[in-house]
Amino acid sequence: MSTADESRSTRFWPIGKLLQVTVERVFPEDALRAIRFGLFEPTLWYEGSAWRWDVLDPWTADNSAILDALRQVGEARMAAVTVDSNDLCALYALSRVVEVLLLSSQPPAIGADSPADRLPASAYREFVAAIGGTFPEREEFHPFLHEIVEVESADDPQAGPELVAQWWPGCLIGSMLFVRAGVRVRAGAHRMDPVLATTSPLYWAWSRRHRPVVDLSQGWGSNSQWSTEFRRDYRLADSFVYNVDAALEARTPHPGGPPFNRDVDFLRHRCSTLVAYGTEEWVWDSHHTEPFPTTAPTSPLAP
Repeated sequence: MSTADESRSTRFWPIGKLLQVTVERVFPEDALRAIRFGLFEPTLWYEGSAWRWDVLDPWTADNSAILDALRQVGEARMAAVTVDSNDLCALYALSRVVEVLLLSSQPPAIGADSPADRLPASAYREFVAAIGGTFPEREEFHPFLHEIVEVESADDPQAGPELVAQWWPGCLIGSMLFVRAGVRVRAGAHRMDPVLATTSPLYWAWSRRHRPVVDLSQGWGSNSQWSTEFRRDYRLADSFVYNVDAALEARTPHPGGPPFNRDVDFLRHRCSTLVAYGTEEWVWDSHHTEPFPTTAPTSPLAP
């Protein structure tokens, strides 16, 4: 058995101690529509010079119930609670707002820029503050918290990824990961392929300027795509938990089509780092838990 095959078949672990508690509806019934038409689309097509005053502040003033629900779903206990599918779709809509706001902080676009690329990087920080998010504390590189944007080759081919610089800060809503920080790392060639890790398709992502993305909303119509569910990851007191809803909800095996990807590192990084996977991997039902590091060296990077 090859190393890649061994990784796919043996390095995938169950969620462990988390137990399903109940099914809860958290967001207001009209949350998805309010986010899509009141915040996402005005942000996507905004061409003015005062996005916060024109879009963000009026929206937050009118949608305190959505913000309250967001903070509730960020509570650590919610990692063991199955939430309604409509709530996951509302979270997904909010995540698409973030992806628009992050465009200007990314490397140059592969193709033509969109109008949203002109929003200043400060808009993302203003949004995080408005929704009650926090920037994770400075830590060593970890795929739970950090999205790979650039990779420098280390002299030692076995050297693990080391945090070098940051393109944009991450965001936590309580204990729930909302967006990972975009970072440059230094790593050995046997631990991370510098080309593959930065150009391979990024899963669970709707838009990046600098690399291809794979998202379950792709290929659907203008309305159907908004039935996409957000992937919930939580940083708990003793563990990182990836894709909790796949663990809490019993799902039937993927019926035919592409093989079910069981590479835990693919789930953690959300992209290929050593094994070249394409755009057709079935990863959406994968889940994983791992111990939270008890000590972590402090990085010189500010959030």
